Amino acid sequence: MAWGRDINRDRVKSLLAALERQATEASRLAERAQRDMGDDRFASFLDFRRKVEEIRALFALTEEHLQGVDESRLSDLRAEFERMDLLLSRMLARTMRNYFSGMRDDQVLPMGARELFEPELRSIDQTRARLLGPRYADRVAPETLDDLDATAEMIRKIIARAPSLPDFSDSPSPPKPTRRLRTLGRPIRN
Repeated sequence: MAWGRDINRDRVKSLLAALERQATEASRLAERAQRDMGDDRFASFLDFRRKVEEIRALFALTEEHLQGVDESRLSDLRAEFERMDLLLSRMLARTMRNYFSGMRDDQVLPMGARELFEPELRSIDQTRARLLGPRYADRVAPETLDDLDATAEMIRKIIARAPSLPDFSDSPSPPKPTRRLRTLGRPIRN
């Protein structure tokens, strides 16, 4: 039975190491997205978002491994997980604030920018709710919450002026067929 606990402990350690690597990569992608935004390019922001989603998935997986195991056996790893969660939340909040504060009011936004940034607003709300939950409420840095609030406000302003994708689902009914001319069915002669 001890062997199974060691495997789970090793798994959690490797997941924590993977989280650190992913965070480093996310930081690099965030810097690139910041540079590209000056040229009105948003593709690198999508790369950053994908990396953040990978980090969130790793966090969920790590948390799942931490649950259901005797707390005393993994308490040091749980503490490390929570420390890393707070650190990464702080880094991501700061990165997002820097990214969105770098956008000019006259920034050219691509078609579909609204759909691009709306998930960020939901993500910020979820992160804020998690950080204000009982696990972190007394340990979260006030600057992190300030960054999240400021970023959410910037995103709302961007969304208000951003073009959305065309909605073809509610398009008007197709035009009614017109009477065919008698000559349409006849072969063309030279």
